[in-house]
Amino acid sequence: MRRIFKRKRLAETQEETEIRLCEPAPFIYFENGQIAVTDGSTVWLVIVTCEAMRATAPPPEKSLRRLVRYAEFYRDLAAAAIRRGDDVDGKVWVRESDVIAARQSNGVRGQNIHTLDRV
Repeated sequence: MRRIFKRKRLAETQEETEIRLCEPAPFIYFENGQIAVTDGSTVWLVIVTCEAMRATAPPPEKSLRRLVRYAEFYRDLAAAAIRRGDDVDGKVWVRESDVIAARQSNGVRGQNIHTLDRV
């Protein structure tokens, strides 16, 4: 019972805290992109699969440029995963299915991903 209460309390605290990008800067490691996010006390490594980067916007592309350009979008997807408790050992995965679901629901935090294409 204590463990459930502790996890619920942690989840409530994470919801109240803003997740933001932090150091190190985004980079590509083998096939996947990686960015770091923090809530001020914990740092998570966000692993963006190459398929997720390709699904983000046309044309399908896996590049550091795309990773940097959409870092805030990936951060928002990671923040949602963290709040759901989907982080494992300080890592959060952003997969193609996450990007597709966000596109179909008109983006994360009310932001339409299609407007990001015009940035």
